[in-house]
Amino acid sequence: MRTIVHWAFVVLLFLIGLLLTVPGGFLIYLGGSPYYLIAGAMTLTVAWFTSRRSPRAVQAFAAILIGTVVWSLYEAGFDLFALLPRLAAWMVLGTYFLTPWYRTSLKPQEAEQAPTPNRWLIGGPIVAGLVLIGVSALQGYERNGTGTVRGTISAAAGGDWVHYGNDVGGSRFATLDQINPETISGLQEVWRYRTGVEEDFKATPLAIDGRLFLCAAANVVIALDGATGEELWRFDPELEPLAEHQYAITCRGVAYHRAPPEYAGPCPRRIVTATINASLIALDAETGELCEGFGAGGMVDLREGMGEHLPGDYYHTSPPTVAGGKLVVGGLVNDRQDLGLPSGVVRAFDAITGELAWAWDLGNPDNRGLPAEGERYTPGTPNVWSIMSYDPELDLVFAPTGNANPDYFGGVRRDFDDRYSSAVVAIDASTGEERWTFQTVRHDIWDYDVPAQPVLVDVERGGERVPSIVIPTKMGELFLLDRRDGKPVYPIQDRPVAQDPELGEYLSDTQPFSPLPNFHPYRFEKDMWGLTPIDQMVCRIEYRMMRYEGMYTPPTRAGTLIAPGNFGGFNWGSVSVDADNGLLIAAPMLLAHRLLLVTPEQVAEAGPQAALLLGEEHPAVRMTPDAQAPRTDPDDPYNYNQIAYYGLPMPFMSRLGTAIPCFEPPWSRIAVIDLNTKELLWRRPAGDMRNSGPFGLRSGLPIDVGTAVRAGTMTTRGGLTFLSSTMDSSVRAFDVRTGEEKWASDLPGNGQSTPMTFTDRNGRQFLVVTVPNPSWIYPRDPSTGKYLDSATQRDGQGGYVIAYALPQTGIEE
Repeated sequence: MRTIVHWAFVVLLFLIGLLLTVPGGFLIYLGGSPYYLIAGAMTLTVAWFTSRRSPRAVQAFAAILIGTVVWSLYEAGFDLFALLPRLAAWMVLGTYFLTPWYRTSLKPQEAEQAPTPNRWLIGGPIVAGLVLIGVSALQGYERNGTGTVRGTISAAAGGDWVHYGNDVGGSRFATLDQINPETISGLQEVWRYRTGVEEDFKATPLAIDGRLFLCAAANVVIALDGATGEELWRFDPELEPLAEHQYAITCRGVAYHRAPPEYAGPCPRRIVTATINASLIALDAETGELCEGFGAGGMVDLREGMGEHLPGDYYHTSPPTVAGGKLVVGGLVNDRQDLGLPSGVVRAFDAITGELAWAWDLGNPDNRGLPAEGERYTPGTPNVWSIMSYDPELDLVFAPTGNANPDYFGGVRRDFDDRYSSAVVAIDASTGEERWTFQTVRHDIWDYDVPAQPVLVDVERGGERVPSIVIPTKMGELFLLDRRDGKPVYPIQDRPVAQDPELGEYLSDTQPFSPLPNFHPYRFEKDMWGLTPIDQMVCRIEYRMMRYEGMYTPPTRAGTLIAPGNFGGFNWGSVSVDADNGLLIAAPMLLAHRLLLVTPEQVAEAGPQAALLLGEEHPAVRMTPDAQAPRTDPDDPYNYNQIAYYGLPMPFMSRLGTAIPCFEPPWSRIAVIDLNTKELLWRRPAGDMRNSGPFGLRSGLPIDVGTAVRAGTMTTRGGLTFLSSTMDSSVRAFDVRTGEEKWASDLPGNGQSTPMTFTDRNGRQFLVVTVPNPSWIYPRDPSTGKYLDSATQRDGQGGYVIAYALPQTGIEE
C-alpha cells in the first residue's frame, strides 16, 4: 500500500510539473509571470528526487513553498481570496512529506535522518502560509466613515409603495422606520403566497391602501391583501412569448394611476402593464377587470407606427412611467445584431383614454404624433427598454437609452444613433420635446447601454441644495447631474481611451469619467484566479492572449477583454438612496466578458452554432456560404450586409470547467457613497458561496465572495438597506451607516427583484420580496437541507411572494 501511495504521489508531481512548465513557458512568451515555469520546473525536480527516494525532495519542495509564500505576498498582499489559490494546493501537497508514508519510502540509511528537517523545512512555510491566510481572513470589509447627517428633509412619511421605485424619481427609499437596527432582530415571515406562474419573476410589487399589485411572467397581474397575502383578483392576458430571448416573458412591474378628483368615469384607479406582445393594458384596481374606455376595450396596440418586423423583435418588460396624466413607454428591441430593427421611439398616452399624447422619435424629432401613412418611426434607433423616472416639478421624464444595433459594430451608425446611444434624455412630459441629453459612452460598441432607472435625489453643494439625478451605468460609473439642465454636479473628466479598432470601425478619442467612486477596477494579470495554480495560470494565459487596455478597449477579431461585462456594473436593478441624507446605496457586479468579433461569412459557415447567438431569423444565419446575396435591396440603408462584424460575448470563466470566474472575488459588492462629499463610506462583498462552488457544486460555505446580483437595493428611514437578489438564496439587511449585516433570512430560491416595504391599514410595516420558481440557481429545502433541482422545484405553484414583519406587539400604537 505504501509503495502504491509513493508512486501515485510521484506520478502526480510529474503531471503537475508538466502542466505548469509547458504552459508556463508560453505565458512568459506572452509577457506574463515567470512563476509558473519556475514552479513547474521545481516540481519536476521534486518528482525526480522523490522517485529516487532521496531526501533532497524535501529541500526542493521547501524551496517551492518558500518561494510561493514570498511571491503570493508580493502579488496578493493580505487579500484572502487572492492568497488561497496561490497557497492552498502547495500546502496540501507539502503535508505528504510530513507523513509516515514519505519517511518509509526513503532508503533505510536516509530515513533516520529525515524527520527533523521535514518538520521545519516543510512545516515552517506551511505555518507561514496559514498565518498569512488567517491574518487575511481577519481583515473585514472597508469602512471609511458614516457620512453626512442632514436630518429628515424628504417627503413626509407615507406607507404606500406607489411606483416601481416607490416614488416617480425611483429613489427606492421608504420613509418608514418601524423596522430599524434596534428592532430588526425580531423580523419574521408572516405570510407566503404562490403565484401559480412558473419561470421568470422579476417584479417588485406596488402597495396602495393596504393592497399589493404585481405581475408574474407573461404579464399575469395579481392583487393581494397586503396584511394576509390572500389573492383578491387575477388577470391573465394569456400571452405566449414571441421571441427566443431570455427576457421574452419578463414583467418587471406594473404602474398605478389615480384619476383626478373631477373624473367621474369608470376605473378611477387603475393598474397598467406594458406587455410582451407590445400592448398597454389598463385594469380596474378594485376588480381586475379591463378598463373598457382605455384604447380598444382596455388595450392599446404599441406596434402601431412601428412598421413590419418580426413579433419577437419588439416587446415590453418594464412598467410604464406615470407622468401626471400620461403613461410614458419605451420598448425593448431584440438584440439581434442587425440593422433596420424596430424603432426605439418613446411615446406618451393619455392615462384615461389611451390616446397618443406625443412621440419622441430621435430620428425624426419634428414629428410628435403617428408617422404619416405608409411611413414608420425611424427604424433601428437606440431604445429605452429599462425604467424611466419623472420629476413632477420640472415636468421632465428621464429616459435611459440603449446603444443602437448592432451592439459591437458601429461603423455604419447614423449621426443621431451616435448622439443618443447610451445616454439619458430629459423629455418634456407635456410636449415630448427634448430638454437635454447626457451621454455616458461615446460611440458605444461594448453594449454599455444605460440599463438602470435614473434616480432623483437632492445633494448639498457649497451650502446649496441641488436637485440632482444619478445615472448608474454598466461600466460601474455613477454620473451625478443637475436634473434641471443636465450639467454635472461635480466636474466630469474626459480621458483618452484605447484606439486602433478593426477595419471599418471608428472610435471616440475620449470618454467621460465621473469623479464619484466607481466600480470598474482595472484588471491586471495578477487578478486572474482559479482553484489551483494550474487553472489560475490558464486564466493568465487567456488574459494575455486577449487585447485589454482598460475599459473601452475596442472589440477585435483576436478577442478583447470587456471589463466590466455587458451585464454590469449596474443593471436594471439600479440603486437606492437615503433621500434624507443624500447617501447612495449600490450593489454592482464586477464581472467581465471575452468578446470576439466574427465576420458574416464566419457566421454563415457556423450554421446552427451561430443561431444560438443571433437567432434563427437573423439574416446572416439564414445565409449559406454559397448564397451571400442579400435578401433586400443593396441600396437599402438598413441592409444587413453593411455589418462588417458580429460580436460573440462570453463570460470570462475558467476553461477548465470549474464554473468560476477567471478573476478573483469579490464578484459583486454592496456599498454606500455620500453624494454630498463623494466619499465612499463602506463597501463589502454582496452574497456568500453557500449555493455555489467549483464544477457547479454547492459548497455550503458561508464565506462572502460577492455573488452575481440580479436587482437592486431598497433603503428606509429606519437606517437599513435591503438586498434580496444575490445568488445565495438570501435576503439581507445592512446598517446604512456602518455596513454591518443586521439580519438575514433564507429564501426558497434566488431572488431576481428589488425588495419593497409598506404599511397595511393598521400601520404595520412589512418587508416584501419575490422569488421565481424554478430559481435561477437551485436552492435548498429548508426542512432537509438538500438542494432542489429544476424538476423538483416545478411543483406547479409558481413563484413566491414572501412578507416579513415584526411581531404585532412590537408596533407602537
